[in-house]
Amino acid sequence: MARERVIAAMSGGVDSAVAAGLLVESGYDVVGITMKMYAPSRPAHAKSCCGSSDFDDARRSAATLGVPHYVLDFQEAFRRTVVERFVGDYAAGRTPNPCVACNNFVKLGTLAQYADRLGARFIATGHYARVERRDDGPHLFRSRHAKDQAYALAQLAPRQLDRLMLPLSDFDKATTRSHALRLGLPVHDKTESQDICFVEGGDYREVVRRLRPEVKAAGAVVTTSGEVVGEHDGVVHYTIGQRARLPASGDGARFVTRIHGATNTIVIGREDELLSDELVGDEVNLIRPERFGNDGVPVRAMIRYRATPTAAVATISSDGRLRLRFDEPQRAVSPGQLVALLDPTSDEVLGAATIALPPSS
Repeated sequence: MARERVIAAMSGGVDSAVAAGLLVESGYDVVGITMKMYAPSRPAHAKSCCGSSDFDDARRSAATLGVPHYVLDFQEAFRRTVVERFVGDYAAGRTPNPCVACNNFVKLGTLAQYADRLGARFIATGHYARVERRDDGPHLFRSRHAKDQAYALAQLAPRQLDRLMLPLSDFDKATTRSHALRLGLPVHDKTESQDICFVEGGDYREVVRRLRPEVKAAGAVVTTSGEVVGEHDGVVHYTIGQRARLPASGDGARFVTRIHGATNTIVIGREDELLSDELVGDEVNLIRPERFGNDGVPVRAMIRYRATPTAAVATISSDGRLRLRFDEPQRAVSPGQLVALLDPTSDEVLGAATIALPPSS
């Protein structure tokens, strides 16, 4: 009987290499794929997933595991679905999450199309989360360890989750490295990158300024009451909740409460004005749609990566948008970020949406 084929996304790091290795040990027909997302302008300083050293590391890991390995050029798909969205969001005053877009449109989008051509039912990644396939469809769960990455997968549609394999499941990082050493992988002690892969030098603002020069234009800084109190040096330099680099105002306002890209305006206010009782989300993705009826549904909400889940009530409105009311006001709810919706009593992820604006905006 032919072994089931799995495409293993191999970035050159230890997580994806161990994921591939565990699948080989489980008897799958593994094909390693490294996705070339962009061409670094400074190869010596390239971050993970697109530097030549990362391609070499992925190739060496695949050779150690005895599986075929290919590098595929996904630069156009990545530019269109991730980079352009990233800079467009910042120019509009939103705070994007490019890893979420990459998972949705590239890893479980463009890569899935290649998997179809190769006859692969599943795509495996090195994310720390758990997917269970049941009779009623896929169920996504958070990892029980600090490395949990289910938040970054919460925007995947059920059909995408249904073909996702996460061999690391509930591992912690130390367990992953111990498996890498046991498997003889050359990346067992490789340092983990914490940066956005296409942001060379660590400054995302440089990327936005280069691709959207208009974000460098100066504009007004106003208080929540509408008083003009100064001038900013470009919306790209500011995020919701920021305190530094703001002009003084008569009422002591010191925090960024809103960013209006269309009018090139920064709004500042008191810290209590950063608090929101509710939010509206679009691009709604319901992994377990049966859990959401016409009435409000109790959930726990994560309004950003690594945020502590907080109790809320979720309602899907007639226009398909998410309306979320928190039990306790939340600080610095940021448009453009993902809000993940969790079961109120377990680690299951029920769905997600992109934060649009608090309704009062």
